[in-house]
Amino acid sequence: MRIILFTQEDPFYLVESTQDLIKKINTDGKHTIIQAIITPPSPFGRKETFKQKAMKTYKIFGLSFFIFYSYRFFLRKIIMGKSVEKILKKYNVSTKTITDSINSRKNVDLIKSLNADLILIIAGNQIIKQEVLDSTKYGVFNIHSSLLPNYKGLMPTFWVLKNNEQKTGVTLYQLTEGIDNGPIISSKDFVIPKNMPQSELIKKLKILANDLVIDSIELVRNKENYKECIGGSYFKFPTNENVKEFKNNNKRFY
Repeated sequence: MRIILFTQEDPFYLVESTQDLIKKINTDGKHTIIQAIITPPSPFGRKETFKQKAMKTYKIFGLSFFIFYSYRFFLRKIIMGKSVEKILKKYNVSTKTITDSINSRKNVDLIKSLNADLILIIAGNQIIKQEVLDSTKYGVFNIHSSLLPNYKGLMPTFWVLKNNEQKTGVTLYQLTEGIDNGPIISSKDFVIPKNMPQSELIKKLKILANDLVIDSIELVRNKENYKECIGGSYFKFPTNENVKEFKNNNKRFY
């Protein structure tokens, strides 16, 4: 498979998981990332200024959360120079960082020129429109950190912990113009260990997602493998009240 990877320059979790994905793809030998398209970080799923993100984090998640992730950002991004783009270039993957929409004319033309089999989205932070959805042989596929159709939407790792779920997982599905409701290709379960913090759950699921890609990406060739994503639940971005409930349930962020 000739794959275009669409991801974001997240300094917290994606550097190591991107390296893991590339190593597994290279070891498998059946697929190639022919192009990576990277957007600026937006972990909450919408485009905001750095100041807006910082203030939103502080107001919703509190001072200790804000300090913890500010320190991690400074350490990893500024001191250690961690970067998704650097990892991709280390493994000779062609990369392009965009600050405009993936749906812009020039970006659509670029995607079409690559003659890719599919676009794989990992931690995407843009809405994908129909022309991009139709721009490759098999379509656009996304990894979601829950067992769809349950826990559609934002920050599923937060919600499964808050709701005291014992099991979650990752799902590979075909992207449509809806929200996390395209046909499901495959999924992998993950039993949540007692007292696991959200930060560790995120790490575990990102590595599990890479395994899912390697095991399941060939299934996109045959639409008979696809399963409808019907019903389920949808969650928006948490509020400060939700965060208080999360902590009252003895859940931890890190």
